[in-house]
Amino acid sequence: MVQMRKWRPLLKLDGGETQASYRKIVEGLVSAIVDGRLTPGTLLPGTREMARLLDVNRKTVILAYEEAMTKGWLVSEPRRGTFVNAQLAATATARNAPASFALELLAQPAVPYFAQSRQMAELQHRPEALFFDNGACDHRLLPQAVLHRYYRNALRKSFASNTVRHGSDGTSHALRRALAEMLRNNRGLAVEAEHICLTQGVQMSLYLSASALLEPGDVVLVERLSYPPAWEIFRRLGAQLVTVDLDSEGCRIDQIDQLCRVHKVRMIYLTPHHQFPTTVSLHVGRRQQLLALAKLHDFCVIEEDYDYEYHFDGRPYLPLASDPTQRHVIYIGSLSKSLGSTFRCSYVVAPGNVIEVLNRNAALTLGQGDAVAQQMLADLINDGELKKHLRRVSKEYRRRRETLLGCLVEAFGERISVREPEGGLALWVRFADEIDVGQLVAKALEFNLVVRDSRQFSPMDQAENALRLGFASLDRDELRQATRRLAQAASAIAQTGPRRNIL
Repeated sequence: MVQMRKWRPLLKLDGGETQASYRKIVEGLVSAIVDGRLTPGTLLPGTREMARLLDVNRKTVILAYEEAMTKGWLVSEPRRGTFVNAQLAATATARNAPASFALELLAQPAVPYFAQSRQMAELQHRPEALFFDNGACDHRLLPQAVLHRYYRNALRKSFASNTVRHGSDGTSHALRRALAEMLRNNRGLAVEAEHICLTQGVQMSLYLSASALLEPGDVVLVERLSYPPAWEIFRRLGAQLVTVDLDSEGCRIDQIDQLCRVHKVRMIYLTPHHQFPTTVSLHVGRRQQLLALAKLHDFCVIEEDYDYEYHFDGRPYLPLASDPTQRHVIYIGSLSKSLGSTFRCSYVVAPGNVIEVLNRNAALTLGQGDAVAQQMLADLINDGELKKHLRRVSKEYRRRRETLLGCLVEAFGERISVREPEGGLALWVRFADEIDVGQLVAKALEFNLVVRDSRQFSPMDQAENALRLGFASLDRDELRQATRRLAQAASAIAQTGPRRNIL
């Protein structure tokens, strides 16, 4: 029985450290569960007993258990104890799909993602205007002196090696090798340079991946609220799109199983780490179920991990692609959230044979990459400068998140509901029915504030009364001003009364 084992070796805590931190204990528990050394339903020792077995303070074990429960790895049952979550063994076994799960082609979104009204475009040129974006980083926080130095050095290397003239095979390999090491160390992906295709943006990554997989008529699953450019890419490739619902634990995996029993699903597109736009993290039990379904029904999972770098509470979930047993996940990442959209560097991680196809297709559309930029980015990663920058700005972005949360509660009180996300650079804010967000977005323009209409996130035009408010690109004073303007817009709507339809 597990209780008779020596827990320090089981959790791989027999290194040089005499005292294990709670994070090490969590990592040991997760590793043991994933490897099958701790099976679903296993009873763990109580916190007092585990503290004695591991020779640590009881508070350390309590913190470890609490975080593992928050992530869904453990569950606590009153008067019974703490168990490995039994749901981790489940594989979404619903067998009879309801008739309502018929194939449903998605209409064009009511509010195009890149559309701008004339009034919104005019605000771009006003210095007093403020913008609640969808979660961009703040270019003002970039280490300009460091970037200048590294770019000069990369330019010097490129001229010396003549890669500016003859292309960027060498610098491409250097950047892919640096990215591979970063992904191995920080995200648990068993990846080498040959498993990475470089692109010039997430949308290019999505297009290359989808075009290699899809044929006209293929069924693609997308979440009910999601990233509109992805839908447009899939549509233009001839795919038929079907939506899957969301709840407080992320994507409804039971519906995926049901849909796969009705349709031959070729692919599903997800943002599981911080779901776009709702910021919800896909529950750990559902992650295991999703990978099991991908194997069972033989569909591909496109995992876009657009802001893995920013996770403020506890340890971030490892990507689906990090699971050593999976063979169905294509992973898409980007450095844009780290260094800003000016640095157009995204990447696709996939098996070598898939990457060969993507590289051939990328060469037709992109040609050679920017040798100087690739060398600079590789050096920034290898020298630890990127990691240092992310560590510094993450502290500031966390403070900005707290500022926006406090301002929203002060301004709107019980008229809003906002779940504090574990990470990411935006909040998903639900408004009471008395505040129509469509009217609020329009009225905010009169107060020199730009907010994206949430209807653009719904492919079926079934948007919720909510807004995605990015907090990272505004400093704390700007966040206070922007929230004040949003509240002023809401007050102005209340004074004029609800909008009426005139026939």
